[in-house]
Amino acid sequence: DWSLKRKHRYWVDLALYAPAYDTWCGVAHGCTRKLGLKICGFLQRTNSLEEKSRLVSAFRERQSSKNLLSCENSDQGARFRRTETDFSNLFAQDLLPAKNGEEQTAQFLLEVVDILLNYVRKTFDRSTKVLDFHHPHQLLEGMEGFNLELSDHPESLEQILVDCRDTLKYGVRTGHPRFFNQLSTGLDIIGLAGEWLTSTANTNM
Repeated sequence: DWSLKRKHRYWVDLALYAPAYDTWCGVAHGCTRKLGLKICGFLQRTNSLEEKSRLVSAFRERQSSKNLLSCENSDQGARFRRTETDFSNLFAQDLLPAKNGEEQTAQFLLEVVDILLNYVRKTFDRSTKVLDFHHPHQLLEGMEGFNLELSDHPESLEQILVDCRDTLKYGVRTGHPRFFNQLSTGLDIIGLAGEWLTSTANTNM
């Protein structure tokens, strides 16, 4: 709450202008438990004022970013909430950078993330199959609406979401605990987050 934020700011400001060891111990006790433990551990390893100031500066910057994000979400929170959207009438041209395409883009990506999270959850479930095996001719003939043929016309976002689900459904779960391969070491969540970030920042991916 606001009182806690003011308390944190008071202790951080005090530490910046009174860099004594005892003062820093007070800062540690005035912050959250996790941050306090970090400060105490840091004090035991070094007495460098420059490093202490850097630590506090990083903390203040992180708190500032959280406050800014909180304000943005409170002002425009509806944009970040998942709502019922009819994707059957929406196409790639309706997404960013199209004008007024931010809402459609947000809802579409939230749907994609939901599909991926369900896949990740099932991947770690040992009761699920490593592969929902079907012969190639069965997939070519089409089953349960699954179709490998490419349309001559643009597909709707709804069809793209269906294709995403089907691709994951009939593919090998290389992150499954019972999948053994000399080139695979399972699914690492931090690595997955890094891949998402890299693909977003590096458009050549």
